[in-house]
Amino acid sequence: MPSLTGRVDVTEDYPPELHDLLKRITPGWPEVLEVGVGWYPLLARLDAKLSVIAPEYVVQQVKTKFGALSFFADPSDRPTNFDEAFADAVRAAEWESVETCELCGAAAKRCVIRMWVSTLCQRHASEARGDAVERDLDLRLSDS
Repeated sequence: MPSLTGRVDVTEDYPPELHDLLKRITPGWPEVLEVGVGWYPLLARLDAKLSVIAPEYVVQQVKTKFGALSFFADPSDRPTNFDEAFADAVRAAEWESVETCELCGAAAKRCVIRMWVSTLCQRHASEARGDAVERDLDLRLSDS
């Protein structure tokens, strides 16, 4: 439902630990986190760190790009404000994302499946490639 500012409350679509992060999205930017649920804990930890470093930080966009977290934010709504600790925290989370499964949060590696780069654990990579489906099909065919 739109608020008095015209913004829609999307927090109900996300776990409570991400609600503060969602409220930091700059008006005019989509109020969505375009990442898999496996990265939600990573985002919650990043939000907690950034809130201490720069209590007034703002977010423009949070998404997955080439299997890595892309977190676009500024320490404040003043574009000239640069904070090295802030940038380091964002960069560390982005690096952590390339070792964290986008779907479950387990240890993972980047992989290319059907020309799409993702960061997935072994189980989810196998499922995405269809390995489990192919094994089941092979077993059914061998039983015939």
